[in-house]
Amino acid sequence: MRRAALVPPLAAALLLAPACAPAPAAPPPPPPRSAPPPPPPDLGDGQLGEYRSERFDLRLPLPDARGFRVEDGQGPWLVATHAASSTSLLVRTWREDGRASRAACEARARLWRDLPRPDPSLTAVERRVDAPEGFDTVVQIGVVEAPPGAPIQGFALAFGGSGRRCVAFVAGTRAQGASAERLVAERLAAVVEISLGGLRLEREVAPAVPREPVP
Repeated sequence: MRRAALVPPLAAALLLAPACAPAPAAPPPPPPRSAPPPPPPDLGDGQLGEYRSERFDLRLPLPDARGFRVEDGQGPWLVATHAASSTSLLVRTWREDGRASRAACEARARLWRDLPRPDPSLTAVERRVDAPEGFDTVVQIGVVEAPPGAPIQGFALAFGGSGRRCVAFVAGTRAQGASAERLVAERLAAVVEISLGGLRLEREVAPAVPREPVP
């Protein structure tokens, strides 16, 4: 009420104009608010499936299997890409000439591809897993250091050895926005629990896949 008393006389007169005066045109209605964008697809939204690789003699379970595109024809890795969630998997097995320790398997895998190197300050999980069965395997889960506002990139690295056989499993995903941390964590949990945890080798002796020359 006090604000009304402070209105200048001329402004008050205009507000109290006779009703017979033409009414001002009604303001146009506000444009309809667009629907919020749908949340980014999650790996848990699809049906579980399994990919069998004769080249690497393995079976790889995949969450939302129909959403993955698998490339297994050439190159040192089996590559599975889930474009809708910006998630990728790199998997392979091979035979070493000598004892396949976990450290030796990791060193060999890094010769074939530039892989993330976990920073202790950015690694959230490091634990042993029995995958494939009978292998000495350790998985590390973490994020890549990035400037504020940049997409969050997460990874899971697992290397294992048994006898003369090695296995390498590398998962990566990225997300941006308010839910980025949650999405990255959920996707990595899904591929570690389902894909790595369910990874099976069909024969005890690795197939004779030619190894690329060491650069």
